[in-house]
Amino acid sequence: MSHSAFRRNRANRASARRRLVLTFLAPGCLHGSAQALPPACLHDAGPGIATREHCMVNVPGVAAPDHPDETRRLDELHRLGLMDTPPEKRFDDITRLAARVFGVPIVLITLVDRHRQWFKSRFGIDACETSRDNAFCAHALLERKLLVIEDTTRDARFRDHPLVTETPYIRFYAGAVIRTAAGLPLGTLCLIDRHPRHFDASQREILLDLARLVENEIGDDAIMRLERARAEIGTQFDPQTRLATQQRFQQLIEARLNALSDDDTLCGVAAVDLYGMRAIRTRFSLQVSNNVLMRCIARVEKALDGFVFDLARIDDQRLGVLLYRGDATRMAATMEALATTLRAPYIAAGKTVTAAARVVWAHDAPRLGHADDILSALQHTCRRLHSERGADLFRLDTPEVLPRLTRRNLLRRRTASALAEDRFCLHYQPQVSVRDFRVHGFEALLRWHDTELGWVNPQDIVDIAEEIDLGDQLDIWVLRRVMRQLSVWRDRGHDVLPVALNISQEQLARPAFADRFCALLAQYRLPGRLLKLEVLERSLIDDPEAIIESMQRLKRHGVGFAIDDFGTGYSSLAYLTRIPFDTLKIDKSFIERIGDDPRVGSLVRSIISLGRDAGMHVVAEGVETDAQVQRLRDFHCHSIQGHVFSGALPPTHAEALLHNVANVTPPGQ
Repeated sequence: MSHSAFRRNRANRASARRRLVLTFLAPGCLHGSAQALPPACLHDAGPGIATREHCMVNVPGVAAPDHPDETRRLDELHRLGLMDTPPEKRFDDITRLAARVFGVPIVLITLVDRHRQWFKSRFGIDACETSRDNAFCAHALLERKLLVIEDTTRDARFRDHPLVTETPYIRFYAGAVIRTAAGLPLGTLCLIDRHPRHFDASQREILLDLARLVENEIGDDAIMRLERARAEIGTQFDPQTRLATQQRFQQLIEARLNALSDDDTLCGVAAVDLYGMRAIRTRFSLQVSNNVLMRCIARVEKALDGFVFDLARIDDQRLGVLLYRGDATRMAATMEALATTLRAPYIAAGKTVTAAARVVWAHDAPRLGHADDILSALQHTCRRLHSERGADLFRLDTPEVLPRLTRRNLLRRRTASALAEDRFCLHYQPQVSVRDFRVHGFEALLRWHDTELGWVNPQDIVDIAEEIDLGDQLDIWVLRRVMRQLSVWRDRGHDVLPVALNISQEQLARPAFADRFCALLAQYRLPGRLLKLEVLERSLIDDPEAIIESMQRLKRHGVGFAIDDFGTGYSSLAYLTRIPFDTLKIDKSFIERIGDDPRVGSLVRSIISLGRDAGMHVVAEGVETDAQVQRLRDFHCHSIQGHVFSGALPPTHAEALLHNVANVTPPGQ
């Protein structure tokens, strides 16, 4: 070697020594959780302890040969996703325990990569990694269980290793191999000391047991990662239909909106509301319903031939369609043809089945707002048309409809703050006897007057609150506000009447709700008989059994229950007899037609007889005229609620009515 080459080589080694990679700390110190040696100790740490001036360096070592299945081993290592992750207590606890059991200054959980050795957990050192060439653990990967070197100066493989002959003068090493479930080595749980040690069979077994703990943690981590991956897939694709989910559909809409250019002429969107599926499940079976669903999807795909589109299942009974390219002038005709083809009957499981469906669509989706606005408009319109028995083909981006959707988008953005800032209020509508108009209770109705939007429809408040996951908070706000008002009226000496309020089936089904309800009764010192909870009939279709236990518990405290909007759902009389309702409320859609349609009159008479025979108090909602009152008297209805007597009153006016509760005179008398 020439003199200049020798000088360069020596300079390179000196430079390498200056790259401080592993810094030893005092025994028992863990980087990130324990204090390093104080400055006064840095140059006088005592025998057996390296100082910050005496450090392990990245000099060329005795490189270990690759594992026989190195490519697959590295693939498994990277698939686990553990490399370069933050410290975790579950691994640090193991290295700390090993240091205490064996009395060594350094314990590492190592993962051996292609060119480096990285420490998932470290006890007694600062650094996170070192070169693979310097790694004793790279040699350990070739062992079946353990690599133990009791005195490195006596091992031909390591006596000339730079970490043995120079700082930090490693004299003892024991590494237990950490493997995957498939048996491939990942790294080690290793012990390091500056003094030779005798490592007996018992100590070897203990180290192997600790290594198995590390393997279990890594295995659990892999399982959790797999479950998260599966859950992520579940959020993207519906397992039954293999279509995109609602979350994925919203992402697709957002991506499409972001990608639109001035040359794009088409971004259509639609929802196919298969609202007849529940009736099919009730009449036939889940299997028939699923069969019809898949046939519906096939019809939708066929009808959209000629367009580039994405199809999604945005909830249990609705499909979403996003159109990218196609003939824009054909879209209206295509949507009309789609609505028509969905009306045709199906043959499923040997049965002829008709599934009611409607199509809600927009030719120019960006006019509806952002991606979440578009999805909200589709679903809200489907629900509204269903409750109003609206058309089976409905377009959103029209001059008549767009202002309503724009207003609703603004409401969605303001509802959360309105609830948080207590800007809602309650009004109280009297419920009176149909015979003498004597007031016997109230229903609490939600009100909101926004400074910009004016009075907001109560049903819009409820719908939006549920849509943005504030339904539970709104329920509790109403319950608390009603109880507070009742306590105020009581403390002012009034003869307080019961107040009814709506509650969602989901809220009532939660075991914790009954606990919270009872706690509020105690807080406001109210008897349960002053509260009546109303549950929508159509919400019972999903899981009527879920609410029975909570209802029975609250009824023991005197709380009453009403089935609200009766006649708008598909309630089974069999389970209605098992759900402990006290009151049956007839939906106003029947009352408004009671004098115009003899069939509706007969149906209302039957509902009243049904309720009376079942021992329930029957209330007719939405009573507006004297003629309706007379018909309800003839049908022996118990009570009415509506503007024929009074609209919903602010608390001060409702309180005034309590003064004269026994002396109310019917209109016209």
